[in-house]
Amino acid sequence: MPKYFRKGVKREHHFLKGLEKPLEEIASIPGVKKVIPGRIYASDSRGFEIKVTRETRTGLKLVAKSDGSVQEVFLVVDKADRERVWREIERLAEEWKD
Repeated sequence: MPKYFRKGVKREHHFLKGLEKPLEEIASIPGVKKVIPGRIYASDSRGFEIKVTRETRTGLKLVAKSDGSVQEVFLVVDKADRERVWREIERLAEEWKD
């Protein structure tokens, strides 16, 4: 794994509050090769939520919301595994909700 990756999650930049453990769980799903947190934006969101928003060329894009902020998260996933990984994240997301 490259320099900034630990437990399958890139840790070069910041995470939203409460996001680190769920990202480690996502990284442990079979078929997920890398978890790359993206930009953080201000928002009026309340509570904690993670959802898959769409497929990308290399995998899936997620949006994580936590008390006043939103963060993009990108997953590197093989095309054959994307649907299964998407369903598994949706199942786990119910456990992570506030």
